Amino acid sequence: MPDYDSLAGYYDTEWRNLVQDIPFLVEEAKKTGGPILELACGTGRITLPLAREGHEIWGIDNSPKMLQILDRKLENEPPDVAKKIHFSTQEMQNFEIDQKFRLIIIPFNSFLLLTDRDDLDKCLLSCRDHLEDDGKLIIDIFSPNFEMCASKEPKIQFLQHFYVRDMKKVVVQWEYATRDMAKQLIDIDFLYEEYDQDGEVTKKTKNLKMSLIFRYEMEYLLEKNGFDVINVYGDYDRSEFSQKSPQIVCICTKKM
Repeated sequence: MPDYDSLAGYYDTEWRNLVQDIPFLVEEAKKTGGPILELACGTGRITLPLAREGHEIWGIDNSPKMLQILDRKLENEPPDVAKKIHFSTQEMQNFEIDQKFRLIIIPFNSFLLLTDRDDLDKCLLSCRDHLEDDGKLIIDIFSPNFEMCASKEPKIQFLQHFYVRDMKKVVVQWEYATRDMAKQLIDIDFLYEEYDQDGEVTKKTKNLKMSLIFRYEMEYLLEKNGFDVINVYGDYDRSEFSQKSPQIVCICTKKM
């Protein structure tokens, strides 16, 4: 699993535009009710909106600094929201919480951070162990498209620039990605250039390895580990999955 501690300070700004999955998950949570478990909860991008809707939610993440930011955010939340959020530092392929949940979510590609096939199985089995018999599991991953899989010559690409208010720095982000289709892995090097008010530059890098998982392979993994797949959507608007779909959104129940 990648180490997010070094970049936790500007994670929220880096992903400030990622909001499109929140209404979908809020709607699903209304159907199931709580308690809810979120894997790879980070700084609370999904956790907080669900708690604000009145749901009791537990989150796990392997980055203590990301969870420290979530903890600081709770200081600015109403007490009735803050008390609904519980979190701990754990790995999502092998976690232990002393209760079961009505809904377990692994949002926006976090499942793909598991690049060992045994770890993928362990994660799903842990989810099954923690899911109530009539509960639901939702996993959301990106759908590998033809252009991505066929690319042979990786290039350095500019991604974005953003201002981090707390650091008083402008950050410029680049990426260099290679793909190993035999192993179904994508290896991404991110470069962050931090510019302070005096023009001084600090550079940081982050390496991210992700699994490439296709639609029917995802369904097989779920069925193999004790789930029935009841819906597969191609995006958060609940559109039917197609070859042009950007996401693979699976909603599952436990096999009984």
